[in-house]
Amino acid sequence: MGPTCPRCGRRTRPDARFCDGCGLALAPSADEGAHDHARAPELALLERRMRAALAGNGGAVALCGEPGIGKSHTAQEAARRAAALGLRVLWARCNEEAGAPPYWPWRQLLQAWAEGRDDAAQARVLGSAAAPLADLLPELAARLPKLPPLPRVDALQARFRLFDAMAGFWRRATADEPLLLIVDNLHWADASSLRLLEFLAPELSARALLVLATYREMELTRQHPLSGTLGELSAQPGFDRLHLGGLDRRHTAHMMGRAAGAVPPAALVDEVYRRTEGNPLFIAEMTRLLAQEGLLGTAADPAMRASRRIPEGIKEVIGRRLNRLSAATNQVLACAAVIGRGFDTRLLARVLDDADEDACPLALEEALQARLLEALAEPGRYRFAHALFRETLYEEIAPPRRSRLHLRVAQAIEAAGDDDPHAVAALAFHHAAALPGGDPQRAVDCAQRAAEQATAMQAHEEAARYLRLALQALEARSGWRPGLRSALLDALGEAHSRAGDYLLAQQVFEQAAQIALREQRPTELARAALGLEVATWCPGMPGGTAARWLRAALEEAEPEDVATAARLLASLARALIYSGEETQAMQVYAQALAAARRCGDPRILATTLIATVSLRWHPELRARRRADAEEASRLATAAGDRALAVEASAWTLFDRFEAGDIAGYRTGLAAYERDAEDLRDRFMRYVAAASRTMLALLEGRLAEVETLARNTLAIGDRMPGLDAAGVYGVQMFTLRREQGRLAEVAPALQAFVQGDAAKPWRPGLALLYVELDQPDAARREFELLAQDGFAALPRDGVWAASTAYLAQVCVALGDTARAGQLYAMLRPYAGSNLLAGTSIACVGAADMLLGMLAGVQRRWEAADQHFTAALALNAAQGARPALAHTRRHYADLLLARNRGGDRSRAAALLAEAGAEAEALGMRALAQRVAALQVQAGAAPAPAYPAGLSEREAQVLRFVAAGKSNRQIAEVLFVSPNTVANHVRSILSKTQSANRTEAAAFAIRNELGPA
Repeated sequence: MGPTCPRCGRRTRPDARFCDGCGLALAPSADEGAHDHARAPELALLERRMRAALAGNGGAVALCGEPGIGKSHTAQEAARRAAALGLRVLWARCNEEAGAPPYWPWRQLLQAWAEGRDDAAQARVLGSAAAPLADLLPELAARLPKLPPLPRVDALQARFRLFDAMAGFWRRATADEPLLLIVDNLHWADASSLRLLEFLAPELSARALLVLATYREMELTRQHPLSGTLGELSAQPGFDRLHLGGLDRRHTAHMMGRAAGAVPPAALVDEVYRRTEGNPLFIAEMTRLLAQEGLLGTAADPAMRASRRIPEGIKEVIGRRLNRLSAATNQVLACAAVIGRGFDTRLLARVLDDADEDACPLALEEALQARLLEALAEPGRYRFAHALFRETLYEEIAPPRRSRLHLRVAQAIEAAGDDDPHAVAALAFHHAAALPGGDPQRAVDCAQRAAEQATAMQAHEEAARYLRLALQALEARSGWRPGLRSALLDALGEAHSRAGDYLLAQQVFEQAAQIALREQRPTELARAALGLEVATWCPGMPGGTAARWLRAALEEAEPEDVATAARLLASLARALIYSGEETQAMQVYAQALAAARRCGDPRILATTLIATVSLRWHPELRARRRADAEEASRLATAAGDRALAVEASAWTLFDRFEAGDIAGYRTGLAAYERDAEDLRDRFMRYVAAASRTMLALLEGRLAEVETLARNTLAIGDRMPGLDAAGVYGVQMFTLRREQGRLAEVAPALQAFVQGDAAKPWRPGLALLYVELDQPDAARREFELLAQDGFAALPRDGVWAASTAYLAQVCVALGDTARAGQLYAMLRPYAGSNLLAGTSIACVGAADMLLGMLAGVQRRWEAADQHFTAALALNAAQGARPALAHTRRHYADLLLARNRGGDRSRAAALLAEAGAEAEALGMRALAQRVAALQVQAGAAPAPAYPAGLSEREAQVLRFVAAGKSNRQIAEVLFVSPNTVANHVRSILSKTQSANRTEAAAFAIRNELGPA
């Protein structure tokens, strides 16, 4: 054995260049020493990032460059420096062959962390993450046998639970010791591992954790999964991308001299530098080749002769180096290359022919001496010193022989008969690569098994890849069992849905449905139709296509299969909801409910009740909605499905908030949050976070809202198919409106609503124009939405909020006719709150809006009754902003009616509203209250010099600040012509000849600049 690693204490091989345990560079070679000197700027940046990680400010660094440029060597030197600074270094290396199991780099990192720790230490740091991570690393289950069973949840929630467990584990691990995680060759990582890295990325900057990943940029295309991951990483704080270029001529000469043991001729250095462009691997291999061929002379003539024999590319260099090895060694190495970058001699011996097997020990020794292979710490394990060595050998194998070798590798793995869980992925890869000359049946079987294993590990992208291999294997021969293709397609569609690739899932499910219908296979057709509807519903897309296939599946279904009929009908009802066909959806729902009750399966009945509960948004169906949710909760509990029971309880929470039972809502929300944590359910966590934000808005805790909303967005952003940005937009719109800062969001909202997809936002845009004092723009939007009695408003979860916005616009515009229509639409909500969705935002008591609309129609008694009810409900539930708004609008009504005592009562309401607005930081309301107090005679009107109006004084401040008319128009959201009119009036009133004099007037009268 060699020396002891100074970092982890592991004994190493005598010839080891870095520790296999922690990755610490032990004895850099001459080549590496020259290389490290050339990489001083990159290593300096990495060292700064390590010191930041030690201080708790971690992040990620991506080290990229072409093959052989020195990415791994730079990472090894970074590991040595990190260990010297006090970071523990954990290594993972991604395999170029596709036979590695899912999450392979993360498995390696976990194994490296666990090495040398006793069971108690592992249990302490793993904590609640142990059970989810045991599926990823079976060794944990063996060492920690008393892990609790995980509750059953759907696929997306299970994957979130795994990812969240991994994040929690690294959080606790870095609390114990700072860590550097090095992932080599990230371009070969499976897509599921990349999604996990994306999930962890937002947390890195707040941890004593630095991730260093190397990758080949030449491997990346726009479609490569790593391209998206790098985009996600670049959006996070604490991310750097380092591009490694070639060495300069000076370092090239230094590297050649160290390798040759003498100073090479300048002409030869020039030629090598020109050919290699400073690629360190190319330089090192070319120098060795020239030395072997005796062409590293010191005279000019040998240098010139050598220049004519220098290869043009790295593959040629490697090829010529390989040609210097014996034919037997090349045969052995070719078989090893088929196995992969790393290989076991026992497996290699089973693959080789008898003659090659006898030559195997000598071949390995010769390859080690030529520095083409490296011996690993585990006896009998080797790996190619660089991926390019393996790639060159593999690509030189003729396709027919390559196919035969892959088959022999697969058969050798099967003959070993061990229980290695990694073998399933390797078998799927090698059997698929053996086609068309291999065994198609085994290829399909192994690919299916690998897909099932990947699904169990929540590696849905990998499951999809294996299922595509199975489908490709079907093409190798005919005569497969009926229904196999559609079954594989259904499984592939489900894998895409679980991974959040909904458009791909829809295409696959529709293809499966077409095949199943053509082959008259009702079970596969139902599965495809149900999958298509889920893949359509999750991202909120119209359900027309799904409805068509669900109807086809219902026609083909077996009459006695009531359970399948119930599921199909429930999905059809939901698809019809998302197609805007509510009346028909209610009819189908009645059939679904009847079928679900007949089938006698409590889980199917509970699922049916919940799947279509959104049909009962309307207040007239509130009692039925509450009864359905309570029944679903009881059924799910009886069936032992806690997640389904909690999902049903969310509707009870909604009912409590809508009814103004905030105390009951708080109690229920706390229980819901506990369930979300226990179940590790990401959607439940998101709903809970959004609910907390909504509650803070209702109660006027405005200082907390922005942080809560960002937290909600951070959770939701990690969930495919969820419009987390839309929810965040509504919550921030509500906050900015109260703060009087809507001008900040106006440009983004105006740009967003230009497309048809943004129609749900148009009521908010109309209200925005009202708030910014742009009545013409507000009327334009209002008229578009008011056509046919507001028929264009979708009757969905945000219908109530959209109608509430339009009611406020209608009052501001004084539109009596539309006020009656909107009053009728909102009248069923009297006595309750108006919510956007179930947990987005709350307007407060609907009676405030009803009072405002009745006031526009001059129905004074009805308005009085509604305002009185709104004041009572908002006060009882602690809705301070809504209570202040109600007081202001009631005062506005009293001033308009102007009967005996109305003005004094209005003044009292305004005093209370103004005090509350000031206390809560509601600037917009405070300004409106102040204006009404002037009207009510409760406060003097602000006096501006020279008879300037309030808007003219505002414009004059901007003039004094040196802004142009166009700039002022952009700030105030008015036209430049309007500003020009104000400026002319200002010049006239202040008797100023120009803008300069007007600015001087403003300063003299303490009006500027803005």
